[in-house]
Amino acid sequence: MTEVWFVLGYLGSGKTTFVKDFLARHPGRNAVLVNDFGAEDVDGALLKHAAVKVESIFDGSVFCSCRSEKFAEAMIALSEEGYERVIVETSGLSNPFQMRKILAFINGRVREPYRMRGAVCIVDARNAEKVLYALNAVKMQIAAADVILVNKTDLADKASLVRLEGAVRALNADAPLYFTTGARLEDENFAVKERTLPAQIEDITVQKAKAEFQEILSAEELCALGEKLSAFCHRIKGIVRRENGYTVFEFADGKPHWEETDKEGNFLILLAAGKFSLRERAGQVLKESGVAYTLC
Repeated sequence: MTEVWFVLGYLGSGKTTFVKDFLARHPGRNAVLVNDFGAEDVDGALLKHAAVKVESIFDGSVFCSCRSEKFAEAMIALSEEGYERVIVETSGLSNPFQMRKILAFINGRVREPYRMRGAVCIVDARNAEKVLYALNAVKMQIAAADVILVNKTDLADKASLVRLEGAVRALNADAPLYFTTGARLEDENFAVKERTLPAQIEDITVQKAKAEFQEILSAEELCALGEKLSAFCHRIKGIVRRENGYTVFEFADGKPHWEETDKEGNFLILLAAGKFSLRERAGQVLKESGVAYTLC
């Protein structure tokens, strides 16, 4: 019977790091299904060589009506290929409270049902407090988890970790909770069960935009853009063209991150939450930078 793991967590929390580490410690016939809310598949490129097969569903959450049908089709197809595990890396903006219902629907249409192994939620210790009270998706990801990893604890002080633990426990009182710096799950002995939907509060609009570049940007130009855009963007990530190939570029935690890829592109996906126009703010930053771009 194929195990299925759901990996939850907000943008930049460390989901891809978790998946890479998990696959390295669980070799075998593993498949990964990556879900990206943005209009381009970026994380799939990072995991291409980490598993036997990597599928990607982007431009929406697999738990909403716009992508759940495609998700079900992909999972049904994977069930025929004899994998030991399927790891679903969900969108950082998803509401996962439909995952068990959708999995039940899938299991009713496959020859051998998947075994729900658990939902792991990665919480970013450094940035969680600023988004936890603004986005319902963050609350729901924590509340739906079977086990919670508070990640990047080396980037947060003790007082903020204490506050964060209290906020997490207010949403999910009994799931095992671990503090880590590398998104590693050391203890896989946890219970899987239905969870209660947390109380609803006003959500702040999530916006996305794609900046396509006409020319190769230098590392200095990309870092300068990342620093300015991070003032209002929760995620800055894309594939950029370099002199000798292509690189996945992300500006997170106040610094740039680079990783080579064989996927082509020259763009950044921007995600933000707030009662402002993301395109207007991003357009102003890009215009002032002097780079040639198209914003869509």
